[in-house]
Amino acid sequence: MESYDTSILKVTEYIERRINQKITLEELSREAAFSKYHFMRIFKALTKETLNEYVRKRRLTLAAKELIESDTSLIQIALKYGYASQEAFSRTFSSYMGTSPLSYRKKGAHHYNLYKDVLSEEILRTRKHPVRHETCIIEISGFYIGGIVLEKNVNNHTISKHWNQFYDELIKLSIDPHTKKCFGYESLDQDNEPYYIAAVEVDSLEELPKSWIGKYIPPHKYAAIPLDNVIENIPFAMEEIYRNELPALHVKPVLNFSLEYYDEDFTANEPTHMLQYLIPIE
Repeated sequence: MESYDTSILKVTEYIERRINQKITLEELSREAAFSKYHFMRIFKALTKETLNEYVRKRRLTLAAKELIESDTSLIQIALKYGYASQEAFSRTFSSYMGTSPLSYRKKGAHHYNLYKDVLSEEILRTRKHPVRHETCIIEISGFYIGGIVLEKNVNNHTISKHWNQFYDELIKLSIDPHTKKCFGYESLDQDNEPYYIAAVEVDSLEELPKSWIGKYIPPHKYAAIPLDNVIENIPFAMEEIYRNELPALHVKPVLNFSLEYYDEDFTANEPTHMLQYLIPIE
């Protein structure tokens, strides 16, 4: 393991020991044996997020688990994880998880795709080599998908929240998401802004639910890239695919979209499952 990795892992272990206490940049940089400036640069280079973001996500993850797995009051959880009031905790939790703490507790289901795991040696190793399985070139027949669209601030986190919203909608429609092939469809709108559709395969584009949008996926040749089921690693995998994987295969991406494919049994961040990234190629 590289020395920078060792330093960062020492810091994340330190954070976990003091996760319910005030943590300063000064003490963390001392733990890492770097100046504050260089420590922050190294941390972001390895994780693609700031130190404050990492700590906030870890605290919200632990708070979310406690909401479901304990009877601890909301105010006690808020104070435990560094919030001055229940209202401040609720605002931050709602923004991050896409639902209020009270609604999350009442629902009683973990949003695993939004949980922040403790940064580990395995996670760092995977992010440096995020495409670990052989890419195949496949032919896919045409089919239809339908789902709900995310049009603003399309990123890894908002997409995860969007999937949770879509799963809730499927359940309201009496559709079991674990009986459907699910697809993430990403493209550009007429203003060249990215948008994303969380979708399931459908028989046709007629009579879709009112809030849904439908797409026809044409028959085509695709590069099919299996990816480990770690949601936070997807941005690292995308970089690797377009920088190295596709050029090594001597293929050119075409058309104006890409697809993520999740089979019927898929559960986010479940190590025994995988997702498949599909890129139409020339």
